[in-house]
This record gives sequence, structure tokens and C-alpha cells, in this order.
Amino acid sequence: MGEATTKLFAEEGATVYGVDIKSDALKKWEDNPNVIPVVADLLDNDDIENLFNLVKEREGKLDILANIAGINDLCYPLLDTTEERWDMVIDLDLKVPFLLSQKAVEMMLPKESGVISVGSYAAYRGNHGPSYSAAKHGLMGLTSSVAAGYADKGICCNAINPGGVNTNIAENSGGEYHEEGVKRLGMATGNVPVPYGEPIEIARAALWLSVDEAHHINGALVPVDAGLSAF
Repeated sequence: MGEATTKLFAEEGATVYGVDIKSDALKKWEDNPNVIPVVADLLDNDDIENLFNLVKEREGKLDILANIAGINDLCYPLLDTTEERWDMVIDLDLKVPFLLSQKAVEMMLPKESGVISVGSYAAYRGNHGPSYSAAKHGLMGLTSSVAAGYADKGICCNAINPGGVNTNIAENSGGEYHEEGVKRLGMATGNVPVPYGEPIEIARAALWLSVDEAHHINGALVPVDAGLSAF
């Protein structure tokens, strides 16, 4: 989803600072004049500080923050969720958006702009493991709080909640899906007559929330799931 969003925004003429912990994943952007590849570990406060310093030095402003980086908990249920797995998911999926949003809003105060976070269908339900469900529910609270806290400053904060999307999140989440947990998820959603989406669908929603004409949209939790959350 991050790759699709970077590509679409760059095609629209934006200067995009594309962040990834893996340098190999950023090589595809080396010849794109609108994309600045940045290798950073978003769990490292120094890397976050260096990222925003780079944007300040080169641009002097920030228009949009897109909180997209994330993992899931591989559907590990409560009794099989270790403290290590809980911390890993909560840190990357909730703490990192908090830290990035904090830095971004500080830069955005002189100029009206906004924050977009990518949540999940799991923000409405409890059919993933407790760490992922808690992180995505928490991200909705963070979104609402930032929106309410800075509406009078012209800063918008919205969240996109994808349903099933064809991504590589599983391979980046540290192992194999929990057999019983993913079976339960399949029982909950497998018979719902909606298709999986592609990352470009999320990127288009992010672009729509970023244009000047959408500036009156604030605190919205936008499902982009082909109707999955309606069932």
C-alpha cells in the first residue's frame, strides 16, 4: 500500500519521502525525480528525528503525512500472544503513528495540511488477534483525537480502513499465521460476498483525502473494503 501510494502521489506531481527499513525496497525509486528514498527504522527515535530534519532542510514544510507502515499479529489469539508479539505490533502499528503524527503536526501548524493513517477492518471487529485489533482500534482513537485537537488550526486527520487487500504484510510480520486464529478469521469473513482489493484502491483514497477540495473532511474513518464492514 505504501508503494502504491508513493507511486500515485509522485505521478500527481508531489514530492514524496518514501520510507522503508529495507534499502533494497527503495531501489525502485532511484530514477524517480519526485521520490526521495529514505532508509529508516521507524522504531528508532533518532531515525524519526533525522527523517523530519531532512524534510525541513529540503522542503521547509510538510503537507501530508501518510501513516502506512505496519504489520499484523498473524491472528495469534490471546492465550498464544506473547508480550514480545504484543509490543512489536503495538509499537509499529500504534506508537509509530503517534510519534510521526506528533512531529508532522508540529511542522504543519504554520500551514494548513493534514495526516492520513491506514487502519484496518480490524478496527471495527475483534476477529484478528488482540494486539492487532487493539492497535487498529487505538489508531481510530488517535485519529479522532488529532482531528478534534487541531481542527481550529486547519489541520485535518483522517483514517482509511482497508478490508482484505493483496499485500505482503504477512511476510513482514515475523512468521506464519496461527493455524486456529486464521481459520477463525476465514470463518468470519470468508463467506462475505466482497472481493479482495488491490493497494491502488487505498492509494486513491489517500489522494482523495489529500486534495484541497477535501479539506472539510476531518476525523473521518473511511472504510475502503468493497462493503465488508457493512456486513
